[in-house]
Amino acid sequence: MRTGEFLALSSAVAITDCIIKSKIKEPLITKNRGFAHNRLDDHQYVVAAVSAILTVFFAKRAVFGNDRSAGSALILGGALSNTYERIFKGYVTDYIKIGSTVYNISDFAIFAGAFMIALKSFKEEKEV
Repeated sequence: MRTGEFLALSSAVAITDCIIKSKIKEPLITKNRGFAHNRLDDHQYVVAAVSAILTVFFAKRAVFGNDRSAGSALILGGALSNTYERIFKGYVTDYIKIGSTVYNISDFAIFAGAFMIALKSFKEEKEV
Protein backbone atom coordinates (compact mmCIF):
# COMPACT_ATOMS: atom_id res chain seq x y z
CA MET A 1 0.00 0.00 0.00
CA ARG A 2 1.41 3.39 -0.96
CA THR A 3 1.90 6.06 1.70
CA GLY A 4 -0.95 8.22 0.38
CA GLU A 5 -3.40 5.31 0.41
CA PHE A 6 -2.24 4.31 3.87
CA LEU A 7 -2.75 7.82 5.24
CA ALA A 8 -6.11 8.16 3.46
CA LEU A 9 -7.44 4.95 5.04
CA SER A 10 -6.13 5.89 8.51
CA SER A 11 -7.64 9.36 8.20
CA ALA A 12 -10.96 8.01 6.96
CA VAL A 13 -11.30 5.76 10.00
CA ALA A 14 -10.34 8.50 12.46
CA ILE A 15 -12.51 11.19 10.88
CA THR A 16 -15.55 8.91 10.46
CA ASP A 17 -15.40 7.88 14.12
CA CYS A 18 -14.96 11.48 15.30
CA ILE A 19 -17.95 12.64 13.22
CA ILE A 20 -20.17 9.85 14.58
CA LYS A 21 -19.06 10.62 18.13
CA SER A 22 -19.93 14.29 17.68
CA LYS A 23 -23.44 13.50 16.37
CA ILE A 24 -24.52 10.78 18.79
CA LYS A 25 -26.78 11.75 21.69
CA GLU A 26 -25.92 11.26 25.36
CA PRO A 27 -28.24 8.34 26.30
CA LEU A 28 -26.70 6.17 23.58
CA ILE A 29 -23.07 6.54 24.64
CA THR A 30 -20.68 5.28 27.26
CA LYS A 31 -17.72 7.35 28.42
CA ASN A 32 -14.77 5.01 28.83
CA ARG A 33 -11.97 6.64 30.83
CA GLY A 34 -9.84 3.49 30.92
CA PHE A 35 -8.72 0.83 28.50
CA ALA A 36 -11.03 -1.87 27.11
CA HIS A 37 -13.92 -2.69 29.43
CA ASN A 38 -13.11 0.40 31.52
CA ARG A 39 -9.93 -1.12 32.94
CA LEU A 40 -7.86 1.46 34.85
CA ASP A 41 -10.73 3.97 34.84
CA ASP A 42 -9.27 5.62 37.93
CA HIS A 43 -6.03 6.37 36.09
CA GLN A 44 -7.26 8.22 33.01
CA TYR A 45 -4.10 10.34 32.67
CA VAL A 46 -1.89 7.25 32.68
CA VAL A 47 -4.19 5.61 30.14
CA ALA A 48 -4.07 8.73 27.93
CA ALA A 49 -0.26 8.88 28.13
CA VAL A 50 0.15 5.19 27.29
CA SER A 51 -2.33 5.54 24.44
CA ALA A 52 -0.49 8.58 23.04
CA ILE A 53 2.93 6.92 23.28
CA LEU A 54 1.70 3.75 21.56
CA THR A 55 -0.08 5.74 18.85
CA VAL A 56 3.05 7.80 18.09
CA PHE A 57 5.21 4.66 18.11
CA PHE A 58 2.81 2.85 15.76
CA ALA A 59 2.48 5.88 13.45
CA LYS A 60 6.25 6.25 13.22
CA ARG A 61 6.69 2.53 12.53
CA ALA A 62 3.96 2.52 9.89
CA VAL A 63 4.79 5.76 8.10
CA PHE A 64 8.60 5.64 8.25
CA GLY A 65 9.03 1.86 8.27
CA ASN A 66 7.84 -0.77 5.82
CA ASP A 67 4.49 -1.58 7.42
CA ARG A 68 1.97 0.26 5.28
CA SER A 69 -0.57 -2.54 5.13
CA ALA A 70 -4.33 -2.03 5.28
CA GLY A 71 -4.30 -3.67 8.71
CA SER A 72 -1.79 -1.16 10.03
CA ALA A 73 -3.77 1.71 8.51
CA LEU A 74 -6.94 0.53 10.28
CA ILE A 75 -5.12 0.23 13.61
CA LEU A 76 -3.55 3.68 13.25
CA GLY A 77 -6.87 5.32 12.30
CA GLY A 78 -8.63 3.78 15.29
CA ALA A 79 -5.78 4.66 17.62
CA LEU A 80 -5.73 8.28 16.41
CA SER A 81 -9.44 8.79 17.08
CA ASN A 82 -9.44 7.14 20.50
CA THR A 83 -6.20 8.82 21.59
CA TYR A 84 -7.48 12.24 20.46
CA GLU A 85 -10.54 11.80 22.67
CA ARG A 86 -8.51 10.51 25.63
CA ILE A 87 -6.27 13.58 25.51
CA PHE A 88 -8.86 16.29 24.80
CA LYS A 89 -11.96 14.90 26.58
CA GLY A 90 -10.50 12.55 29.18
CA TYR A 91 -12.49 9.59 27.89
CA VAL A 92 -13.37 7.62 24.77
CA THR A 93 -16.97 7.67 23.55
CA ASP A 94 -18.39 4.20 22.89
CA TYR A 95 -21.75 3.94 21.13
CA ILE A 96 -22.30 0.46 19.63
CA LYS A 97 -23.64 -1.98 22.21
CA ILE A 98 -23.11 -5.69 21.63
CA GLY A 99 -24.23 -7.76 24.60
CA SER A 100 -22.96 -6.07 27.72
CA THR A 101 -20.01 -4.36 26.00
CA VAL A 102 -20.05 -1.03 24.18
CA TYR A 103 -17.68 -0.25 21.28
CA ASN A 104 -17.04 2.43 18.66
CA ILE A 105 -15.92 2.35 15.01
CA SER A 106 -12.29 2.84 16.06
CA ASP A 107 -12.43 -0.26 18.23
CA PHE A 108 -13.69 -2.32 15.28
CA ALA A 109 -10.98 -0.85 13.03
CA ILE A 110 -8.30 -1.79 15.57
CA PHE A 111 -9.70 -5.33 15.93
CA ALA A 112 -9.98 -5.77 12.15
CA GLY A 113 -6.47 -4.42 11.57
CA ALA A 114 -4.96 -6.69 14.22
CA PHE A 115 -6.81 -9.67 12.70
CA MET A 116 -5.52 -8.81 9.22
CA ILE A 117 -1.92 -8.52 10.46
CA ALA A 118 -2.17 -11.80 12.38
CA LEU A 119 -3.67 -13.57 9.36
CA LYS A 120 -0.89 -12.24 7.13
CA SER A 121 1.71 -13.37 9.66
CA PHE A 122 0.27 -16.88 9.85
CA LYS A 123 0.12 -17.07 6.05
CA GLU A 124 3.77 -15.96 5.72
CA GLU A 125 4.80 -18.44 8.42
CA LYS A 126 3.16 -21.30 6.49
CA GLU A 127 4.97 -20.32 3.29
CA VAL A 128 8.43 -20.51 4.91
